[in-house]
Amino acid sequence: MDGGRRAHAADVNAIRVNADLHGKPPIIVQGRSDALVPVNHASRAYLAMNSITEGSKSQLVFFEVLNGQHFDAFLGVSGFDTRFIPVHYYNIQALNLMWNHLKGGAALPPSQVIRTVPRGGPAGAAFALTTANLPAIDDPGSDAIQVGTGVVNVPK
Repeated sequence: MDGGRRAHAADVNAIRVNADLHGKPPIIVQGRSDALVPVNHASRAYLAMNSITEGSKSQLVFFEVLNGQHFDAFLGVSGFDTRFIPVHYYNIQALNLMWNHLKGGAALPPSQVIRTVPRGGPAGAAFALTTANLPAIDDPGSDAIQVGTGVVNVPK
């Protein structure tokens, strides 16, 4: 019986999140409007745990995308088209940033809120996306996400 409990405890510990990334430089991209996986219970919580686990050695970067939700495939659906933007656009930027970091030593931008603008227009016939809707990941200025030991401050 005791061996079964120890095996169960080992299984639980094997999947427990400790946010120890062992010095690797990951990028997390998540939409603030994600109703399937709420940002406060996923990426923000992970960022806080990582700050406890790795402290100042952490290289984790988090991009929180305004007006981004979980399923870009729904962007063609009436009502989704006018309110949300494609998070995939920022996933591609993050991959390019990481490539440049790993292959050329380029610095990764700091964690930040990316202030996108919904397309608007009539539901089912949203206005076309432009770079005015999808700003580049850049110097965040006042949109920088601040991280302390177990504390994450995200600009509204």
